[in-house]
Amino acid sequence: MSPAKISRRAERDLEEIRDYIATDNPEAAERVWQAFLDTADLLARNVGIGRHILNAGPRHADVRWFVVPRFRNYLVFYRPFQDTILVLRVRHASQDWTRFFGKQK
Repeated sequence: MSPAKISRRAERDLEEIRDYIATDNPEAAERVWQAFLDTADLLARNVGIGRHILNAGPRHADVRWFVVPRFRNYLVFYRPFQDTILVLRVRHASQDWTRFFGKQK
């Protein structure tokens, strides 16, 4: 198993999340960051544990999502990639993530 790959967009998502949390609580921001890294490692070892996106278009048919266990308001979107995974996005559960992964019109 190789370590998870993180897309540039997912890196930006994480930086935005960390910066937002850090304005009130820098320690909590680091805990969220570490929880994401732990989750990415878990997914790289167990690619199939995430759920497929319902009604995804062909472009996103292999994309899965998984809730960050210690911070259940955050969702990791990923796809299998070579011998690991590629994290595509990290979103807060309250955000409309369907605009990224829904059916293409």
